[in-house]
Amino acid sequence: MEIYLILKKKAVNFLNHELETVNLNKLQIPNNIEEIKDWYQSENRKVCQSYQEYLSKRKSGEERQYFKNIGQAFEFLVKVAPTKKVDGSWLYSIVNYWNDPIFHDLIVIYLEELGLGQARSNHVCIYDDLLRNLGLDDFEFFLHDEYYHQAAIQLALGYAPPEYIPEIIGFNLGYEQLPLHLLISNYELKELAIDAKYFNLHITIDNLANGHAYKSLKILENIYRKYKDKTIFMEKVKRGYALNQNGISSTQVIQNLDLESFVHKILKHKAIIGQLVHNQKQLFGCKSINQWLANPQEISQFIQQLVEKKWIKFDLDPEQSIFWRMISHEDGKMYGVFTPAERQIIHDWIAGDQYSTTVLPYHQSINKDQPLHDFLFSYVSDGELENLQKMINQTDNLGLKLCKLAPFLAPESHHKCIGLWSTQKYVELLFPYLKNAFP
Repeated sequence: MEIYLILKKKAVNFLNHELETVNLNKLQIPNNIEEIKDWYQSENRKVCQSYQEYLSKRKSGEERQYFKNIGQAFEFLVKVAPTKKVDGSWLYSIVNYWNDPIFHDLIVIYLEELGLGQARSNHVCIYDDLLRNLGLDDFEFFLHDEYYHQAAIQLALGYAPPEYIPEIIGFNLGYEQLPLHLLISNYELKELAIDAKYFNLHITIDNLANGHAYKSLKILENIYRKYKDKTIFMEKVKRGYALNQNGISSTQVIQNLDLESFVHKILKHKAIIGQLVHNQKQLFGCKSINQWLANPQEISQFIQQLVEKKWIKFDLDPEQSIFWRMISHEDGKMYGVFTPAERQIIHDWIAGDQYSTTVLPYHQSINKDQPLHDFLFSYVSDGELENLQKMINQTDNLGLKLCKLAPFLAPESHHKCIGLWSTQKYVELLFPYLKNAFP
């Protein structure tokens, strides 16, 4: 309980600061509640029309707009990961209002984000599986703080007290809106033979016919009727909606993909741990490899020396580059220094458009029908799940059961064994009709 109160206090302080910075002038959302549904549907049609125009261009022979190669797709997946790993978190506090039916649609949205307790449908589990299958699950140290900004906002909303319910509703309304980048990312990742299940799921489950987008509108209208001061309510909703603009968006990540800069970060990280293990004999610009690696800030100059020495030959088959052969061949002097994912990124950086990888080499080895999360098991148990199960089974009080389960539906727990079980039980108790919604 003490931890929860601390989180709530931090959430309020952070949210207040963020809400002061939002720019309402850029918002197109109507002030009149009666106009929002038509506006929402109109925005959806515009996105779908833009996507059809994109498809027409692709069918006529135009190249991919987002990801030229596997390396760029990897960079994108790593940079959006902080937000994907807190998917749905902005709704967490709503599970505490289970005894007010007006919030049930919001709770259902959150539970569906959690896959109703099934790992194969839990959004965070799906993204974790994607990163793990691609070898991208250990790239957090490449990201600056700004990539965690939007994720922090979503977490803060998830721990916010009741007075922030309008902001949560507004944020949810904006987040569940179908974005063009989601449609195009889904299409192009599939072309590259990268499993796009996570992205495709958000296209289907967030639909405006009966999905999360539809529920988001319904929730807004229902709770609006309950508020005495409707002007203040709508002002708070708009501010919550505007929070979607804070931080680095997926669109901004895509627009600023830069494999060279990403490779520099990889090499800087290697420099820190490898500055004393290389052969001193070879000189590059009057410095040995160890001397170059002694200062990670000089990696750019070191790369330039490798280019001048013809160790790296851009826009050619990477096999023509000595540096590539050193890191990728089993008899290379630097073989094993870079992970397969890092080598893929370096390969496409060297190769350029003509020689870069456009189909994931090992895509056929990934079992999409049986995701790894279905088989994950902890052989070291602290007994927490067993104790929780015992407490739930010892009482017939519905409210007590739900209150005991709620902490494990939190963003930091729901994708773990105890969280998945707790979510299943929560669904069974409050929404039994959802129990068999996912296979």
